[in-house]
Amino acid sequence: MSEPRVAEEGVTFTVEVGFVDRECVVSKNALAHLRRMKGGQLDFMETYRTFEDQIHSVARRLVVAGVSGSPLVLGAAYFV
Repeated sequence: MSEPRVAEEGVTFTVEVGFVDRECVVSKNALAHLRRMKGGQLDFMETYRTFEDQIHSVARRLVVAGVSGSPLVLGAAYFV
């Protein structure tokens, strides 16, 4: 599993669903939205770490639901 890292479009990470690793990216918009909910001055990686369980849970749900995309993009709409 690759370590999460900050990229142009957000934070990239990998989730494993049914023995398959899936590349994902949580968008900067989604991270900004989550950061506002928390009400802090976290950077993108800190925000990702704070909400990691929730972000991974959303990613796994999307993979199971058959949402396509490589990487799979998690936008702000998935976190409202």
